[in-house]
Amino acid sequence: MSKFEVIPAIDIIDGQVVRLVQGKYDQVTTYKSSAVDVAKSFEDAGATRIHIVDLDGAKEGSVSNGDTIAAIRKAVSCTLELGGGIRSVDTAKKWLDIGVDNVILGSLLIKNRDEAINIIEQFQERVIIGLDMINGEIATEGWIETSDEPLPDVLKELERLNVSGIIYTNIKHDGMMIGPDLEGLKKIGAMTTIPVTASGGVRDSNDILDIHKISNISGCIIGKAFLSGILNLNTISEFSRI
Repeated sequence: MSKFEVIPAIDIIDGQVVRLVQGKYDQVTTYKSSAVDVAKSFEDAGATRIHIVDLDGAKEGSVSNGDTIAAIRKAVSCTLELGGGIRSVDTAKKWLDIGVDNVILGSLLIKNRDEAINIIEQFQERVIIGLDMINGEIATEGWIETSDEPLPDVLKELERLNVSGIIYTNIKHDGMMIGPDLEGLKKIGAMTTIPVTASGGVRDSNDILDIHKISNISGCIIGKAFLSGILNLNTISEFSRI
């Protein structure tokens, strides 16, 4: 198994670093530090990858916060993965040209499968799929809508397309500090050979250790626990040595 990654997250609205509760845009915490400073602090702590979400783009289905994300790219050398509002090959290309290393497709996979396939086929290993789940259904459009397409069917299609990775989020755990969805992670880890990254709910080192024990889970994304200071940034480099 490849090295397990602890991946810090930066969610952005109107150029500011924020965290939502269960993906709800009316339950937002805004942090004073700039996105660039936060990214630098993550890299200084040993992060080799940073997870960025353009929440304006995710909600509106358009490109937003380009200047902020470009500034992050200039400020750090680690790998950047970006999701939110990527609905076309042209948009994906724009972010990749700016220097983002991986683009994340979420809603597009459900809403416009043909265009998602176009992006995957054109950019191959630079595409990651975000599967955001609520009550057993895949959520789309910034977690506002849900799809009735069964998860096993989606995973079979992703296997066929040979995507490089999946990010699994249980929305009910996101931003709640209640621990990760370990059962959901066990299920999806057993359902696919594609490496899965866990997202949502991580509170402490014990949660990370629990995730690390699950087969086919290649890492975990952590946002609120780092930004609120509950989890020390040194955790990033500590777990990179596992």
